[in-house]
Amino acid sequence: MNPTQSSSEQFMQNLKSVGGSESDVNDAAYVVRDQDTVESVVSGLRIEQQQHGTTKEPAVLHAVAEVMVSRRDEHDPAHHAGASQEGAYQLDIHLGAGHSTREIIPEKDIEDAKIWARERIDAQGAEFGAIYFPAGGEGAPGTGALVSSYNRSVGWYR
Repeated sequence: MNPTQSSSEQFMQNLKSVGGSESDVNDAAYVVRDQDTVESVVSGLRIEQQQHGTTKEPAVLHAVAEVMVSRRDEHDPAHHAGASQEGAYQLDIHLGAGHSTREIIPEKDIEDAKIWARERIDAQGAEFGAIYFPAGGEGAPGTGALVSSYNRSVGWYR
């Protein structure tokens, strides 16, 4: 990916790669709050779909949520993911229906962390995972600076 792109532009490329578009983001009525995580936004989007009788693929919903959270973070430097650095990575494994787990990654190099994380995601049979660098002492799933995301249909992306 192009390092000069913002994270939301990179997430938008992922959205397009899984069959979504800008209109999926613009048409969402869900308003991202400060405390929202990608998973909580996905849950909100699912509820919105149920209310309107529409359905989108889980990969599209997840990618839309990443774009929405990334745009929120770009407008609020306290949430911006640019603070990522090597080491102390944590892995969120998204098991569906708003359920996630968080594990500490023993690897210090991001490429080694991705290999380790992919094995854990596969072992859980999950579709999505994300590597975070913890921020502000938070250790709950979906918190910290997003380093990289994994979607079984596209692989690792940022």
